[in-house]
Amino acid sequence: MQSRDAANDSAEYYNRAGAAELMRRLSDETLLMQGPMGSMLMSEPGAEDIPPAFWNLAEPQAVRRIHQLYEAAGAQVLLTNTFQASAPALERDGIAPSAAEVNRAAVDNARAAHGEVVVGSIGPCGIEWMREDSPEFRAARAAYREQATALLTAGVDAVMLETFCSIRDLQPALAGAVDAAWGMPIMVSFAINEDGELLGDGLTIEGAVVFAEKHGAHAVGVNCCSIAAADAAVPRLIRAARTPVMVRPNAGLPLRAEDGSLAWHEEPLSFANACIRWREEGAHLVGACCGATPRTTAAMSDALL
Repeated sequence: MQSRDAANDSAEYYNRAGAAELMRRLSDETLLMQGPMGSMLMSEPGAEDIPPAFWNLAEPQAVRRIHQLYEAAGAQVLLTNTFQASAPALERDGIAPSAAEVNRAAVDNARAAHGEVVVGSIGPCGIEWMREDSPEFRAARAAYREQATALLTAGVDAVMLETFCSIRDLQPALAGAVDAAWGMPIMVSFAINEDGELLGDGLTIEGAVVFAEKHGAHAVGVNCCSIAAADAAVPRLIRAARTPVMVRPNAGLPLRAEDGSLAWHEEPLSFANACIRWREEGAHLVGACCGATPRTTAAMSDALL
């Protein structure tokens, strides 16, 4: 486990001015986050089976180009290409460089687009555990701590734990992120079904919000759900949350073309109309998840003007 002195040394490099500005803006504005990185990279010719984190060091120009497209489309918040860049996920995907190297490269790639805000993405690491006093729980917590530290040291304004399907999955992630954060913002976003329940354990979105905020979340929300599910969830989130609310649905399930590539049925106008509703209801950060492209981001940006 990282010593407290070593962790404090790392925290000296954190972008606290950027974090303070982000939280101030989330209290006053509705910010637009960029769309997905993973589905964009998987849509590249011949790349459907390449892990997205692989691109950060192997093809950084491709990652930077996508961030630049989102920024040009009007995204105010960029999200790093690190959803599956924890050490266990990198090992699973056969990516040799360390989590620190991969995450730093991802932050550099996002910063190269000169966006207003950069948030570090952290997804489930894949370690299963049964008890909090188990080696598996400690390993998961350490993996999340390592990734959050890498992202924060590299200069992100906040970290986002996204697409978490159960409180069990979230527990070590939030604990590890809090270990690393030293007061930096931690955002938590859940994957839900049409009834506003977490996909993995059936907990209501209200219960999930209470747990996340109690254990250190500075913003809460949903992602990778349908627009209809998001519409139903936003007013419930607003009533339950004491922190800024986020909403980022996906563009549905992908289809595989004859050449093997993946394609999504994108409807930018549906997202544009929806983001106006979400803003009116009180959402503080909006965007689109898997399957969307800069076309959707541009449509949402125009709608929010």
